[in-house]
Amino acid sequence: MKKQIDSALAKALTRWVDWVDSRPRTVAIAILALTVVLGIYTALNLGINSDNLSLIPANLPSRQAHEKFIQHFPNLEEAIFVVIDARTPELAREAATMLSDQLQGQPDAITEAYLPGGGDFFERNGLLYRSPEELDDFADEMARIQPLIGELEADLSLAHMATILRDGLDERDPADDDADQWVGVLDRVSEATLAAWDKYPVPVSWESVLLQGSSLDLSTRRVVVVHPVLDYHHVLQGRIPIERIRAAAEVLQLTPERGVTVRVTGNPPLNYDEMMGFAWDIGGGGVICFFVVSFVLLRAMRSLKLVVAALATLIVGLVWTGAFTAATVGYLNPLTLSFAILFIGLGVDFGIHLGTGYADGMRRGRPHAEALREAAAHVGTALAFCTITTAIGFYVFVPTDYRGVSQLGLIAGSSMFVIFFLTLTFFPALLGSWLRIDPERDLGKDLRFRTGWWHGFDAHPAAIRWSALALFGMAATIAPGIRFDSNVVEMRDPGTESVRAFKDLLDEPRTSPWYLNVLLSDVARAGPLAAKLEALDEVDHTVSLASFVPEDQDDKLEILDDVAYLFEKPPGLAAAEAPVPQEQINALRELERHLAGPSVQPGDADLAAAMARLSEHLADFLARAGREGQPEEALTKLDAVLLTPLPAQLARLRRALSTDGITREDLPPSLVRRMLAPSGVARLQVYPSQDLDTIDELEGFVTSVQAVAPNIAGVPLNLVEFGQVTKSSFSQALISAVLVISILIWVLWRSLADVALIMTPLILAATCTAAVAVLLELSFDFTNVVVIPLLLGIGVDSAIHLVSRANAGLEAGENLRATATARAVYYSALTTAVSFGSLSLASHNGISGLGQLLAVGLLLNVLCILILLPALLAWRRPVTHARGDDT
Repeated sequence: MKKQIDSALAKALTRWVDWVDSRPRTVAIAILALTVVLGIYTALNLGINSDNLSLIPANLPSRQAHEKFIQHFPNLEEAIFVVIDARTPELAREAATMLSDQLQGQPDAITEAYLPGGGDFFERNGLLYRSPEELDDFADEMARIQPLIGELEADLSLAHMATILRDGLDERDPADDDADQWVGVLDRVSEATLAAWDKYPVPVSWESVLLQGSSLDLSTRRVVVVHPVLDYHHVLQGRIPIERIRAAAEVLQLTPERGVTVRVTGNPPLNYDEMMGFAWDIGGGGVICFFVVSFVLLRAMRSLKLVVAALATLIVGLVWTGAFTAATVGYLNPLTLSFAILFIGLGVDFGIHLGTGYADGMRRGRPHAEALREAAAHVGTALAFCTITTAIGFYVFVPTDYRGVSQLGLIAGSSMFVIFFLTLTFFPALLGSWLRIDPERDLGKDLRFRTGWWHGFDAHPAAIRWSALALFGMAATIAPGIRFDSNVVEMRDPGTESVRAFKDLLDEPRTSPWYLNVLLSDVARAGPLAAKLEALDEVDHTVSLASFVPEDQDDKLEILDDVAYLFEKPPGLAAAEAPVPQEQINALRELERHLAGPSVQPGDADLAAAMARLSEHLADFLARAGREGQPEEALTKLDAVLLTPLPAQLARLRRALSTDGITREDLPPSLVRRMLAPSGVARLQVYPSQDLDTIDELEGFVTSVQAVAPNIAGVPLNLVEFGQVTKSSFSQALISAVLVISILIWVLWRSLADVALIMTPLILAATCTAAVAVLLELSFDFTNVVVIPLLLGIGVDSAIHLVSRANAGLEAGENLRATATARAVYYSALTTAVSFGSLSLASHNGISGLGQLLAVGLLLNVLCILILLPALLAWRRPVTHARGDDT
């Protein structure tokens, strides 16, 4: 049947090429004009979908659970997290509060911005959320530090502070366990002497002094949650809200120079950075790929005009495929954005095979028309079959649930028919008109594989077969270790701000955005369920509306009342008269000398070091003030950095100590709304005890929580189920590719032996590719899941070309690897590997992994085909001979 199909197809292709060659200029102009029209259509109608969540199947239980969740509560999957890191806890809190306030009142870009655990309510009642043990610890620290604070509050001057430090160190009992507190105080003063000369000095953290040594939180990181208005019709859907956040931070002067770093993360910023990265990766990679492929083409075809014709055909094919995408899908997703490079790598094969066949005919003295006709008859039939098989390698993904690869399969599979048509139409039209070949002038010397090492393979076909069997055994043992990674953050460029910030949040269980939500019919069910969940090793803690009404309030209030008594401000306390500058300088100089004098106990090495540091820094401060001749200005700066912040901090402390307790009615309405829907549906947040870096941790967290509370929703569940969909898509596509390609080969040749002959090197290459991925610790993920089925579709092209050439017969003593067909197979594989390999340069980990696996797989493909396939052919039947010239 293959002969009949070959014959009929050869006649059809010959007639078509003859028709094109009879009017080449007209055909070329018509195609160029149509390309312009299609290009305009594409520019007007092809969009980009940067919403990765929309690519997840809507019928997944996790997506249905998510849709149910967002009917009742805000959608945090679309939220922006503004991560604020500052040098001091006070600065972080102040920056977060100012930024959240600044972002209010912008309904066109931001619907809500709030600081979890922040605001007036938590400022007043925050200490009640600590355990009694923590508050006991806090009270002990306050008792230790109170004498120093009381003295300072009575006379808040640098001179008095110096006297307090000097006297306190003199009177300190070495047996007291207070060295750490003294180290903290002295280091804060040291920091102040340095910061006073900064352009943007950061005030000393008295909160660190007050709470040092206690178990209370001294976090210098705050997270503002922003609910943006997203424009899904724009390639950068979160651009406007992100720009508003950055503009607000700039207006508030929240900069690293002023001690504050502001970063944005969450799905919108992650998608934003991903799309910006794609623009550079795909654009830069496409340019590199184009020029490298051009060089390889020139090396393979030895003709500049043939190279120009092939590249022009590729460009036209890209435009046509873009128009097809606009008409059928309507947009490109983050995975299909890489299609341009895939198309260059795959489409160039067509030009190489037809171009080398045509050039060989011209070198043998055939006229242009006859050389083109022979190339179309001999190579075109194989190209037709290869178009189908490569398309199959993509089309097998169309029925899968993962919309990203499904759309890639449709676009890339259809593009194979586009490039096939253009290679047999536009390519010969160019050769027959503007790029007419003169064999003497335009064709270089023929290039074939005639090196001695190829003959070594011919001499030992049996050894090659046994070696291949052994290699397959080893690879098959390793390949099952391949892993699927559904962590979408790990796929992205690790150097982007959004990825770094997101990973920082994941590292801390209490700030992790990857928690699970449990929907409850009423809030009363939250307590018993929370107790069960918190007993799990995989769960760090849970949060419900009841979590915001602290337990043991009577005990806590009693402790806080005791601390409040210690810090009561004496009534009628008048501010002491400020000493003159010279008095302050003298006091600081005396402190500096005093610190350098006394010795401390051997066990207080840290205290001794802190005293030495402060002595040195005070000396430097005073020396610089003297050199610059402005001691009063220097003292003002030091006072502003060191002592000015203390009254505000004490006022905040006293406010937190004066709480009257919390009832459910006291909770802010905005907080209640985030935890309890108007319908009465309650929300229980379940936080992981691990950072969920690996799929095992994700699956363990989801599985354990789901066993206790089946009604869950959240990103971890999405990722686990999406990973399962990816695995099933891979299995479905792989099985489909093997079956459909095998059936196609059987239909063509009606021989199971031919099916086995062609599939054997392909399966070996695919197995070895999986084994290499295991050895290189490359995981399969949402982007590179297409690799193995695609390699089968691409590799079968080369195998069909070689088997067809062997079936046509060889000259006496001729080597199959020395034919033009083998050369075309080699160079087409090389150009494809180079083009796909350019993806490995991408900063996006997913696209880079796709490029690496494709490049490795293609190289293994061509090695297996050019080495193992001839050995299998020699085993199956002796070499036949045919009359005529080599093709």
